[in-house]
Amino acid sequence: MVKFGSAEIKGWNLVCPDHALALSVLEDYLQCPDGCVFGIENGIPRFTRDDYSAAFGYQWGQFAKTQLDSNTKLPITSNRLESALGPELWQSLRDSFVLEVGCGAGRFTEVLLGQGANVFSTDLSGAIETNVLNFPISEKHFAVQADLQKLPLSEQTFDIVCCLGVLQHTPNPEASIKALIRYVKPGGWLVIDHYARSISHHLRTAWLFRIFLKRLRPKVSMQIVQKIYMISSPLFAKSQNHLYRKILFAVFPIVYFDKEIPGLSPELKKEWGILDTYDSLTDWYKHRRNIREIRSYLVGGQLLNVQTQAGGNGVIGKGQKSA
Repeated sequence: MVKFGSAEIKGWNLVCPDHALALSVLEDYLQCPDGCVFGIENGIPRFTRDDYSAAFGYQWGQFAKTQLDSNTKLPITSNRLESALGPELWQSLRDSFVLEVGCGAGRFTEVLLGQGANVFSTDLSGAIETNVLNFPISEKHFAVQADLQKLPLSEQTFDIVCCLGVLQHTPNPEASIKALIRYVKPGGWLVIDHYARSISHHLRTAWLFRIFLKRLRPKVSMQIVQKIYMISSPLFAKSQNHLYRKILFAVFPIVYFDKEIPGLSPELKKEWGILDTYDSLTDWYKHRRNIREIRSYLVGGQLLNVQTQAGGNGVIGKGQKSA
């Protein structure tokens, strides 16, 4: 039994990401037999710092509950996760061990816990703080701040490794997929999604704004994004003309929600719009892959029963490790 803060944790065995040796808990830090030391801050083990992901940490602190199904009162995230997993894996979640990579504020954490899974959440950014505030560490949920390339976990441990909305923002998605496969246990599954290739993103001005905004302090870039959104969103609201909308999306770098999410309140549409605009204009890496490429990475990782389809952020893929 390991105690972090006020939470007693059973069953989560942390290892040194450099030496794969069991870690000992010493007051407010973890130590491996070879001398590596990792801090514990606010009850969360830290194996890395924000690095290129500082903007993500900031945005989830500002929009801590925006995308939670419990906040929207709509099954938006639940439907997305069920679609990615497929009926069989969705039904198998209860009591399964799930590694959630790139957890953010916890939109998928909430659904996984709600389905009865044991969830190990990780994030490269300070968003891990928001995740734990929303879903405190417990016997069913543990969380660490770590790089997916160097997770403090034994390999071949999890029934499901789930990474949604993340890979396109890593320096090398192919290397990231290869790293994630290591943590899938024999017979277990890797489930991912990725931005799809498209012509439209080349025809927008967003990439120009992104060059500038991603280099600013997160608070400053958020203020700029909010001003851009407040200036341009009324123009989107004035017309339903398809061509007019296309021109606006080409000129203004915002994400604007109108009828895309039925039932979402006007206030939350605005929140989602600002959140997604900020997300799209401040990420350091933005890769795009097609279905064929995602399939080739999963097959190349020696996964079986590989399935790919359009969905999620663009392309959904999953595969099973040989038993």
